[in-house]
Amino acid sequence: MTMKADTGRTENGFSLIEVILALGLLSGVLISISSMFMLGGRQVKAGRTMTEATVISHDIMETFETLSFQSLYLDLGAVATDTTATADSTTGGSILEPWQPEIDGKLENGSATVTVTPLGPGTPNFGAATAIRVVISVNWNELGRPKSVRMSAIRF
Repeated sequence: MTMKADTGRTENGFSLIEVILALGLLSGVLISISSMFMLGGRQVKAGRTMTEATVISHDIMETFETLSFQSLYLDLGAVATDTTATADSTTGGSILEPWQPEIDGKLENGSATVTVTPLGPGTPNFGAATAIRVVISVNWNELGRPKSVRMSAIRF
């Protein structure tokens, strides 16, 4: 009895090289997609932090809008003959000190600064000003880089 080899048989499936190439291609695509998710997550966090800083500066600005023209500079420790006044939220007794706990809770190494400058003809001081520029700056660090939000308004 003699046995004959089956020569009409065709093999279906992938070779080992094709499987390895397919896995390499799949891993490359998955790594690219996962890095996009990580980048997107960072952008979402940066946007959230920027929004929180903007809300804080807006809240501070709204509080200053309730102050009278004279109180804007007097509450910062300036007098009518001064040409500028600045306060910082990290300074004890500052008008911005009540916001520092909120800033600390939302922003890494955060602080707020307000500067008021008199406006008018010539080089005015607060006593001769016809308007006052209020500039609020909220600063913080994000991923080791300094970031800030600045808001300004003019009061008449």
